[in-house]
Amino acid sequence: MSVFDAKGFSIDVNIVGSLSAEYDATLEELAQAAMAAADSVESWGKRKLRSDTERGLGPRVARTWRSKVYPSRRGQASIAPSVTWWTNAPHIVRAFSEGINIRSSEGFWLAIPTQNAPQTGRTFGANGRLKRGRAHAITEAERRFGRLRYVAVPGKELALLVADKVRKRTGKRKDRAHTRYTGASPTAIKKGNYEDGVVMFILVPSANMPKSINPARIEREIGEEGVRRFTEAFKDVADRNFSKMESFQ
Repeated sequence: MSVFDAKGFSIDVNIVGSLSAEYDATLEELAQAAMAAADSVESWGKRKLRSDTERGLGPRVARTWRSKVYPSRRGQASIAPSVTWWTNAPHIVRAFSEGINIRSSEGFWLAIPTQNAPQTGRTFGANGRLKRGRAHAITEAERRFGRLRYVAVPGKELALLVADKVRKRTGKRKDRAHTRYTGASPTAIKKGNYEDGVVMFILVPSANMPKSINPARIEREIGEEGVRRFTEAFKDVADRNFSKMESFQ
């Protein structure tokens, strides 16, 4: 630099300062573009995960999917943001994405309720684990219908729990459990207006959960979509800004 006089030196410094400012502005724009791309991928990915889950398990489990971009949008921007997705029902998602085998933790038989059984009793907690509700499903069924009768199925590793002296609900009134049957009244029993052997539960040693959802496939799609969106965002910023810097050359 000693070959320049004071004026030349001054001009040189101004040029470098201008380039530095341009690069700083470009880096900031790249960071903002990266954050915008991350936000769009976050929303897109969550919609895909919820859509896939809703088709297999219904809207309630689908709504347990959550997502977040890091760093948060509170005045921060990063050229390399990260996005994470998770579910508040991990045990349900794992069971129906891997098709795991489940067994009863309380005995030999695993009781699978039919559409005739009360739909109260067992519910899913916030962490996705199956938990006891106000009453165990079988206990609730026996409270409504009386003692359930055990019926072995000959030649099969299978049994049934059936209710006797019950009637199908008539009219439009439905209680919160939405059951199809109610216990027969003494008058109905006297008239013979009841059913015996209505299957409430199917008893099996174990059951294989069907693979109803595929979050691994959605994960791959999110990765591919993320690469595409980030590439487009960076390319757009580069095309606009680095072409300006050519004027300094």
